[in-house]
Amino acid sequence: MAALDQGKVMMWTARHCSIRLLVVLATAVSSLPAMAQVSKGSPSAVAPAAPAAPTAAPASSSKVSLGAIRWDNWSLDSPYGQVLADPGLRARAPYYTERLPNGNLGFPGNTERALNADVHYAKSAGLDYFIFGYYLESSSWGRDPSRAVALNRALGNFLRLPDKLGIKYALNFNLSFPPRDVPMVSDAISKAVAGPDYMRASDGSAPVFFLLGTMTPWIKGLGGEEGTKAALKDMRDRVKAATGRDLYLVALLFNLSETEPVAHRIGFDAASTYATALGSNGKSLPYASCAALAQKAWQAEAQNGSGGFLPTVTLGWDYRPALRDPQELKTRKPNPDWCQPATDEEWTRQIRAAISQAANNPRNGRFKSVVIYAWNESSEGGWIQPTLSEGVRRLKVIANAAGRRPTLPPFKLVWPTRIDPKACAVGSSSISTTTAGAGCKSASDSMTTAWPCPPGMQIAGEELRQAPSEDGEKIPLIWQERLCTPQGKQQRSVN
Repeated sequence: MAALDQGKVMMWTARHCSIRLLVVLATAVSSLPAMAQVSKGSPSAVAPAAPAAPTAAPASSSKVSLGAIRWDNWSLDSPYGQVLADPGLRARAPYYTERLPNGNLGFPGNTERALNADVHYAKSAGLDYFIFGYYLESSSWGRDPSRAVALNRALGNFLRLPDKLGIKYALNFNLSFPPRDVPMVSDAISKAVAGPDYMRASDGSAPVFFLLGTMTPWIKGLGGEEGTKAALKDMRDRVKAATGRDLYLVALLFNLSETEPVAHRIGFDAASTYATALGSNGKSLPYASCAALAQKAWQAEAQNGSGGFLPTVTLGWDYRPALRDPQELKTRKPNPDWCQPATDEEWTRQIRAAISQAANNPRNGRFKSVVIYAWNESSEGGWIQPTLSEGVRRLKVIANAAGRRPTLPPFKLVWPTRIDPKACAVGSSSISTTTAGAGCKSASDSMTTAWPCPPGMQIAGEELRQAPSEDGEKIPLIWQERLCTPQGKQQRSVN
């Protein structure tokens, strides 16, 4: 973000989605002095091994909430999808990947059926809440409000789910805004926190995240430090008057040693970061080294911080696939450093260490939480959601690390097949895939159709059903419905 001038930060056009630009550059110019040192020498020479972490789930796990960052520009028309089209990237391609009629891959991650699956997957991993990137539907600074509406579709579909299994959510404002938009920001927050599904701190206040990066453009947009103080106070007062709810404001920062004191000075309750990013010398770092850099930041905040701190667990950092997109190449460093893939044990140690750090920081009394990067940052290298080749591996790791193994009720996963309705005798009632004829067999495609049952669940039945497309078109599709039930339980009907 520091690499952008104020005009570029404020501009948002339909041609180029600056949401991605902001997140990309904010994470690329990372926060820690130690990270800058890593890019100047060999990884082994500058990065210590990760400190020892508990070998069992911390007893404090029940007192610490786990939140996962979301980046929801995954849709059938997303320009970012084709960077994952390489079969060598099946470990990143999400479970909902589809083959479109034109032969390209589609990524409908913002649909209601995908959000329903996400909720069940998140519950099985022991997560407590999603951190949804929220885009203000404002025309300030040349932005297109219709673009914000499209990017908020995943959140809207999440909110429409009839049963979220207790998974909560929090808003993360991914863009800066001028003072005149403070009432709009306040209204968006008030609408969210008034509902029963919004995340709560221990004192009942509502956590709200803001991606500030290096803070300079964000504060400048609000008229300097004094203007920012006034804006945050106005925001708190408006939400309190509308809902009776206090806010717990979290700043997602970089260069923490410099920006964290400023964030608390202008009115934030806590600090965190979006991800542990690295340098730009084309170097590969062992995951243990990447983890150690993050832990060094946690320990510095615990000792020297001036407010609450939410440690971030970065599951991976490697945005080289994103460079295949010409637009991405324009905004990213072309020779990034990256983290090597982690083992299950390395992730487990990092998650447990973060839980202990969040629980033991004396300034975290109101909100003990860990931020995990990320639910679906597939092109950048951080994801939790199931993928085509990894399946539910990461869900299992997080649940084991936190000592959480909830039992889920039976439910159905639903996705469109590549079956020609004219060749498959599926009427208004469904047919079992085991009894369907040859015309009802979907074409083999190694880059589509994962939709695995969550850990601890099994496939109890699969059926095909003909119905309209999810966009309301009259052209019928054949949908596959997979019934997932707890392992060891007999099949049950789910309407």
